[in-house]
Amino acid sequence: MTEGYIVNLTHWDREWYFSNQDAVVLSDELFSDVLDELEKRPEANFCLDGQSSILDEYLQIHPENSRRVKKLVQNKQLFIGPWFTQSDCLLVDGESLMRNVMIGIRDCEAYGGAMSVGYIPDSFGFNAQLPTILNQVGIDNIIFWRGIDYQEQVSSPYFKWQGLGDTSVTAMTIPLGYGCAPNMQTTSEYISNRLDKYMNFINDIRPQDNVLVPAGGDQQNIVTNIQDKLNVINQKSKYHYHISSFSDFLNKLKQSKELPSYRGEFRLPAYARLHRTISSVRINIKQANHNAEQKLIKQVEPLMVLGREYGINISQELLVDAWKKVLASQAHDSLGGCVYDAVSDDIMHRYKEADELSDGIQNLILRRLADKLALSENQVLLVNTEAEAKDRYYKVNILTNRKNIKFKGITDAFIVNEHYYPAREHILIEKPEGKSYLTEPAYFELSVMLKTTVPGLGYKVIDFNDDQLELPTFKTVELNSTPKIETTDVKIEFLNGNISATFNGKTMPNLIKLVDCANDGDTYDFSPLKGDTEVELPFNTANAQVSGKIQQLIINGTTNLPYDLIDRQNTSGQTKAINYKLVLSLNDDTNTISGEFYVDNTVCSHRMRLVLNPEIKNADVFAGLTAGALKNNQIDMHDTDGYDEYPAPLNVFDKVVSLSNHASSFSFYGGASKEYELAADKLYITLFASTGQFGKPNLMWRPGRASGDTTNQGHVMIATPEAQLLGPQEFDFSLKLFSQTFNPLKVQSVADEVYAANVSYQNQSLNYFINRLDNKIQKKQEKPLTKKKSGMLELDGLTVSSIYPSYKNNNRYLIRVTNPTSNAKKINTDLFSNHNPEIVNALEVHQEQKFVVEPYDMVTIKLDY
Repeated sequence: MTEGYIVNLTHWDREWYFSNQDAVVLSDELFSDVLDELEKRPEANFCLDGQSSILDEYLQIHPENSRRVKKLVQNKQLFIGPWFTQSDCLLVDGESLMRNVMIGIRDCEAYGGAMSVGYIPDSFGFNAQLPTILNQVGIDNIIFWRGIDYQEQVSSPYFKWQGLGDTSVTAMTIPLGYGCAPNMQTTSEYISNRLDKYMNFINDIRPQDNVLVPAGGDQQNIVTNIQDKLNVINQKSKYHYHISSFSDFLNKLKQSKELPSYRGEFRLPAYARLHRTISSVRINIKQANHNAEQKLIKQVEPLMVLGREYGINISQELLVDAWKKVLASQAHDSLGGCVYDAVSDDIMHRYKEADELSDGIQNLILRRLADKLALSENQVLLVNTEAEAKDRYYKVNILTNRKNIKFKGITDAFIVNEHYYPAREHILIEKPEGKSYLTEPAYFELSVMLKTTVPGLGYKVIDFNDDQLELPTFKTVELNSTPKIETTDVKIEFLNGNISATFNGKTMPNLIKLVDCANDGDTYDFSPLKGDTEVELPFNTANAQVSGKIQQLIINGTTNLPYDLIDRQNTSGQTKAINYKLVLSLNDDTNTISGEFYVDNTVCSHRMRLVLNPEIKNADVFAGLTAGALKNNQIDMHDTDGYDEYPAPLNVFDKVVSLSNHASSFSFYGGASKEYELAADKLYITLFASTGQFGKPNLMWRPGRASGDTTNQGHVMIATPEAQLLGPQEFDFSLKLFSQTFNPLKVQSVADEVYAANVSYQNQSLNYFINRLDNKIQKKQEKPLTKKKSGMLELDGLTVSSIYPSYKNNNRYLIRVTNPTSNAKKINTDLFSNHNPEIVNALEVHQEQKFVVEPYDMVTIKLDY
């Protein structure tokens, strides 16, 4: 007889159509009830949704319950963690997922320890490298709900899920969700229609000896008297049910017969809605997330390591606090954007706070380092947060009284942006000896691109002095013919309204187009409007400009679009002018094309996409992931009629998506833009999809109930005007053409350049509001640094995904190395001479492993300062 193993739980959305504050109010009573019931019933247990943040918030209002919680955790009655929040698993950096577990487990240690189960019950799909990421944080299993099709992918709810390489986890799916047995009752009707029906459903997929039965629901309270109820149920049911836990069921599963294997992602809406197009909803949230997490990974963490090397010790708790604000906003509903406008405001505010914390940490470290170096106002401190020296262009920000300057030892420098501050008269100066007044001279704030080499994870001080000539700045190119920019290998021109590119003699007459269509969807999903078609938007004019070695082609467009959905269906409906601009930049030293797209969005409920046509026929598509790329993850559409939503051929990528055939390849580096479609060898990149509704019923791509309607009764249409994204919108991206087939190392090398941080600092007194803390950081006795150039690492040939200070030892730091190729890569330990290298995982647990990065895998190395 099949045995059922009941796990009592709650699924706790921190925010959704309610705010996080609302959720905290609900937890006051509900979590207290859980503690009371567990203490009363020592045979019972309860899973607090696998996220520590909700426990932290509860104990802020009930600190007196900390001892009770700790005792119940130690008694294995209350299961907490390992996540800090229930993260989205497609739209965040792999490093963010690891920080989520690192911080969640760290916080749970104060209460007796985290559940060592990768429980992610409600995220809208899972990327193919999640097993690799989980292994790196010491978790060898996962429990999930959405995204699997047992007919198309793996014919068992329990299986081995492999990453792109050899790492794997034991996967346990809950095909009808975490709420398959809520509000447990002992009636024959409930047993037959809920419990036994679920057991039958699992056995129909594949007969099982043991079945995991989650008993919970959204904001669901604990099942009281659970053993008494199970005693009655077991007398009436054809199955036998036990009180269990995720950990106990996992142990039982590991003892069972060999499990089938699967490799790939999970994004099919076979048994639940997956919201495949949520990746383009409320793109402002996605942009804020990308900027915040990349600032932490690429700037703040390596700067903290560099600072500690030179005696600048910033509290780790500031870093953790910044991460927590980001992680709280990466919960699946939050980052997805399927929230009310008021909750969206909360999310954006947390990103603002994280950004301010990041800026403050950087400001303090850079100021202290500048003081140690005794920098003058005519010196700029340039920092390389990468793990190796690279001769490249760095963007530095300086304030100066004039543009007639020259950087010592730099032959290639030019202005890319400037702001003029006029003189101010009668400025009050207050000193202990009295007041005085002066005239503050005019000055410039300049963003300057300069080419130099900075040591790996190090700094370089560059002097600048007055010069007879001004630094070059952007000037319009006088053209007698077609507006164009070109280098030795690449030419881009605007010809007859089309953007044409030539690379190595091959011409692409329509490299970039812009298209638009109606969006009849909501904050969960894009959905087409009946009778509407996607239309091409014209580019009208263009001009070229140059500054130093940067050339720019500025292409402008304007058109009239229907104002809203009703106008799309009415030929005499209201229209509004919409203006947009595409800026493409080339550098003489590289073939990478940098792009910026600006649009003043004046219309509602529509989707705008870039269409990229690099003329690569019979192309394979490679969607970027942590330590690898997923090849040709296209949907087989032959048997999808029973799906809960249309499985739209829209996919997601992390940082880069590439097209390739046997002769050439093309890569798009999208930043916060992560949604693409491959059609007729063209890439369609979604810029944004705007909407004015939280949830709508009966969409073309999602028939039936409105998503977000949790009751089926009492559903009220809720407007979300902020999700219309009216006003100026900006998108950054890069393009790269290769005269060879897809090469993951070359693609990754360009990604490292595209996403490299620009960190500089000037110890100046012209404007203390450029860096907000400069006016408040007090001088202190600093141990001087005499070297004007210094570095900590030179890891040439290794792909490093992060450098960060140890969470457990202030005298050590960590680097994580990834391998996006199919061949193992040996790590040369000579690179870490005098640093006492140790292989650990992301939790800093020692690993018995050689210094080798296996294919599509990662290795974390712990080092001494």
